Amino acid sequence: MGVAEIMKKTTPRTRPLSDYLKENERDPAYRAALDRARLRVAIARAIKTARERAGLTQAELAAALALPQSVIGRLESLRDKRLPSVDLLARIVGVTRKPLAIDYGAVRIKVRAS
Repeated sequence: MGVAEIMKKTTPRTRPLSDYLKENERDPAYRAALDRARLRVAIARAIKTARERAGLTQAELAAALALPQSVIGRLESLRDKRLPSVDLLARIVGVTRKPLAIDYGAVRIKVRAS
């Protein structure tokens, strides 16, 4: 008997992720948490893209915003579970001079420099 056959017999069956998501998407609290996580991902990508297009490092952006570099790092890596304020997004746009385009499902947010 090969390794694959042994694994089939000894490994507990798991459900596909798609089944788990379908089952839980009916739960309003689960959907809200998932939506919030997806929004954080969209915001993190937009911040990183704007920063990189402006040719700035995390440390340079943080210094221009008078924030510790770790704040920018957390925003971009999703370690911070909080959503950034609109004020902070506007300040990032002001420094990078690049618009933040956040596409999240049916919601599209674009913050531009004035």
